[in-house]
Amino acid sequence: MKRFIVSLGMSILVVSALAGCGPDDDTETETSNANNTVNDHNETGEPEKPDSLEIWANDDEYQFAAVQELVSQFEDEYGIEVEVTAYLMADQDEAFALDAPGGIGPDVIFQPHDRLGDLTSQNLLAPLEVDEDTLAEYTEEAVTAFTLDGEVYGAPLVMENTALYYNKDLIDAVPETMDELYELADSLTDASHDEYGFLFEALNFYHVYPWIGGYGGYVFSQDDEGNYNIDDIGLDNDGAVEAYEEVQSLFERGILPRSVDEDVINGLFTDGKVAMAVSGPWAMASYSEALGDSLGVAPLPELSNGNTPTPFAGVKGWLVSNYSENTYWASQLALYLSTADAQSYYYEETGEIPARPDATVEDEFAEAFLEQSQSAEPMPNIPEMGQVWDPMEDSLQFNAEGQDPGEILEEAVEEIHDYIDMMN
Repeated sequence: MKRFIVSLGMSILVVSALAGCGPDDDTETETSNANNTVNDHNETGEPEKPDSLEIWANDDEYQFAAVQELVSQFEDEYGIEVEVTAYLMADQDEAFALDAPGGIGPDVIFQPHDRLGDLTSQNLLAPLEVDEDTLAEYTEEAVTAFTLDGEVYGAPLVMENTALYYNKDLIDAVPETMDELYELADSLTDASHDEYGFLFEALNFYHVYPWIGGYGGYVFSQDDEGNYNIDDIGLDNDGAVEAYEEVQSLFERGILPRSVDEDVINGLFTDGKVAMAVSGPWAMASYSEALGDSLGVAPLPELSNGNTPTPFAGVKGWLVSNYSENTYWASQLALYLSTADAQSYYYEETGEIPARPDATVEDEFAEAFLEQSQSAEPMPNIPEMGQVWDPMEDSLQFNAEGQDPGEILEEAVEEIHDYIDMMN
């Protein structure tokens, strides 16, 4: 699998990216960079400004507040009113698919890159109107994640993968191996008092993938050029089965409760009742506020086969509606919200890792996430990825119930093939 390559080993961390295509204008306009001046655009024949735009921001306290502040700066600079609506990112794609064709959807939405294939297959997205010099300001990996069939559809804002948060009041250091981590977690767990040594979302395919990939499983195989082979699914191979067996053993040992989800983990961890928990940069702001100097972040320990766990690597960014009457200005808003200054501010307020190298971040926690990113695998951004989630989520529920891992994974992969055949 193609891996993200991120340089590390520095206390001042930076991230970077690029790639691009222009809009399907028949005139060769000098598409804009949000950092350029309005007068420059006018001189190149930019479209007339709309009175207003609408944007959906993720319904998270810290992220929404940061977006509101950045939008207010855009309004002051460009004289365009922007309505910001808080909408849970995970629910935006389905609502957008219903609202946009009816003319009541927003101009800009916020989505992870793996939704790109599904959204473009429904003709819901317009290519980002941006020049290549501007795209070169982002990390190549981030722009590639938002590129499909040669078109760039998103302005990358943050890059993310999971790592291991820990409470320094409960453990002195993170174990070097996962087996040692399980032993330590066993000794710290007292479920009768809601105290746990180690928690992660073991019913969530995204969060279990570090084990699947680490043992040799994969979603779709790739050729040397990164093209996916949808006929070759590696989610029921020996490595995937081994991963499921290991996760199932954690339920049987009582290390993991059988009904563990994000809300449970966040609540217990911020209450100081969990020693170690797997999550992403999106949890950093609330975890830091709750634990203060007691919070630590480290890469996940190596698995029993000596491999490093392979979390999914994701990129989140701003996407422009194909039904917007102002795709040019919607693109400028998306770019304005992802400038270096914007991403630096967004990191300060949310802890989410920037997707461009000129957004400098000084933070030991970010270093841990970047170190983990070396083994991370990008989530496939093709439409067929949308057929993977439900069968795998079902299989994890069966795994928690103690069913045979090999059989449930074989059934899940058969179901994925059937879904893909139906969609194609």
